[in-house]
Amino acid sequence: MTRPRSFFALMMACLMAFLVSCSSVEAKVPTTYTAAQIQQIQRYVPTLTEFRSRMDNLGTLIQKRNWVDTRTYIHGPLGDLRGTMKTVSGTLLPKSQQQAVDLTKSLFGDLVEIDNAAKATDYAKVTASYRKAVNDFDTFLQLIPKA
Repeated sequence: MTRPRSFFALMMACLMAFLVSCSSVEAKVPTTYTAAQIQQIQRYVPTLTEFRSRMDNLGTLIQKRNWVDTRTYIHGPLGDLRGTMKTVSGTLLPKSQQQAVDLTKSLFGDLVEIDNAAKATDYAKVTASYRKAVNDFDTFLQLIPKA
């Protein structure tokens, strides 16, 4: 009688080991920012604010139809904008992260269009692309959590 009990206990132990090894814990997606995450993101806010004011300067150059300086400004003072936006996008919550990445791509598509239109001296296309770029950037800034 001891033999069937020990065999049954051994089978139960194997079954339990198999079930435990096959199970997995679901990773929970965070729904709020931790204080450390907010602090990390807030380090980039002054830089992003400076880039936003540079976008206004770009608008002034476009209004003056200064095409050479417009193109130079995109590649110069706005040159680090993409890297900063990508870094910030990576620190956002997953629900905002994809939207931030899409806005970053859209903004830089708009800047390329501004550059190409400025090269062709097409004022209408430059101004339309500039408005889209500013809207994309402002939407991106709204995704950043407040301190």
